[in-house]
Amino acid sequence: MNIIPFAQKLNNSFKIKKNTNVPSTEELINRGFAPKNNKIDILFINPPSTISERYGKDDMGEVGGDLIPLGMASLAAYIREMGFGVGVLDCPTLRIDNEEVYKIIVEKDPTIIGFSTTTYSLSRATELARKIRDKLPNKLTVIGGSHANVAGTETAEEYKEFDIIAYGLDGEYIAHDIVKKFKEKKYDREKFITDYQSLKEIKGIIFKNDNGEIIKNSPRENIKNLDDLPLPARDLFPMERYVPLPNQYKKLPLTNMVVIRGCPYFCSFCDQAGTGARRRSPQKVIEEIKDCVERFGIKEISFWDDTMSYHKKWMKEFLELLIKENLDLVWSCYAAVNTVDKEILKLMRRAGCWNIFYGYETAIDELAENIQTNRKNKNFERMKQVAKWTKEVGIEVRGSFLIGLPGETPELAKQTVQNAIELDPDYAQFTLVCPYPGTKLAKEIEQGKWGKFITRDLEEYQCWNVTWLPDGYKNPKELKDMERYAFRKFYLRPSYILKRILKIRTIEDIKRYLKGGTALIKSFL
Repeated sequence: MNIIPFAQKLNNSFKIKKNTNVPSTEELINRGFAPKNNKIDILFINPPSTISERYGKDDMGEVGGDLIPLGMASLAAYIREMGFGVGVLDCPTLRIDNEEVYKIIVEKDPTIIGFSTTTYSLSRATELARKIRDKLPNKLTVIGGSHANVAGTETAEEYKEFDIIAYGLDGEYIAHDIVKKFKEKKYDREKFITDYQSLKEIKGIIFKNDNGEIIKNSPRENIKNLDDLPLPARDLFPMERYVPLPNQYKKLPLTNMVVIRGCPYFCSFCDQAGTGARRRSPQKVIEEIKDCVERFGIKEISFWDDTMSYHKKWMKEFLELLIKENLDLVWSCYAAVNTVDKEILKLMRRAGCWNIFYGYETAIDELAENIQTNRKNKNFERMKQVAKWTKEVGIEVRGSFLIGLPGETPELAKQTVQNAIELDPDYAQFTLVCPYPGTKLAKEIEQGKWGKFITRDLEEYQCWNVTWLPDGYKNPKELKDMERYAFRKFYLRPSYILKRILKIRTIEDIKRYLKGGTALIKSFL
């Protein structure tokens, strides 16, 4: 039997009749625009991409994986609160390409185009910015997001399509400064980008002067009190279309949420390393949760904070408030092994937590030290203890593991896989190490340490492609084969398959398992 068509056939048999009341794409696009005095001062764009592109696979099908881009939603909320007109286009979720985006720009006529860009989506943003520069020369183009944060100067050097590069952990004040000063110049791009004295007054931006010199202004101070910010502008986004990957939710509708900015750890592969951590108050988080429940009917929250549980006193206060509210919600989060104990885990379960994603990365001490994850995961024995506690209180365990680490050999990678099997999470994610530009790991490789880059094509930087080769591997194929080995070794165990079958409780569980299983088979097995 060919298992993929069989799984697809089963999956199709469980499809629910389409809801004719769901808004059309055109209606969802129009929802994203909130003019002020008939004007859109800035349009924030999440550039087009597909699920397959994001996960580096040819065809994963419609398995979900779209969630609201919270950075954009927070920027839009703040700019709107400051009295300006805003627009948002979450292109991946709307399933629109650059041609359609360009037509929308012509129709809505925003004065500033702001791109929120990851490394792999940079090419799409550049393509659209180039067209805007050619055909709509008075539009100001600004790029921000994770790529700009770690490679802002390089972006300014390589891409003349962007007038301004915005960088920093908090974009709200920077975006406001840009919009305000552009308005003062009566939306005249030429006057704005040639007034270097005025540009130098905007902290957190990078730009070029007439001589081609790159000017990097001092960073904007981090927002000390995150409670001062308005709630993300979810009302502008296509909330009906946000569905996580099949193994990452229990109930729909779901929304993701970020309550902590920055990270207290120093993992060398991560663009958030060493950024510190700032929290909103537990009361403010409860306010946002209640808003999501009351306005959007949300039944599940996916907390996207890098390490939600890092501050135990804060976590305990939040959990007690959530229990008191009795909102009939379930939720999941990310955590580090060193940040939880059995008491906190019991409280998390009482508050509705059903799933914790632990960033294990590796249980091999030498490899953990090479990427500095030993600071968040003490050792393998502690990992096993915490996994056991988590399961005992009734919370599922997800775990991330990295393949192709600095100092790794195929033998050590197989030990990482074996450690994953011993930890026995409900789901395991095996990801190829990707040295994103600007990270400590990328700088170390550039200096000749650990191995060599295979490609500098930024479209390849999704963690599913071989972008560098550790010294311990013979060639890229050997490393890619190790990723496939990891998935097969973990997921094709009869004991694992039986445990998943025994956990099926509802038709929704069956549908999720079929979708997830089909995607896994197509992509890795």
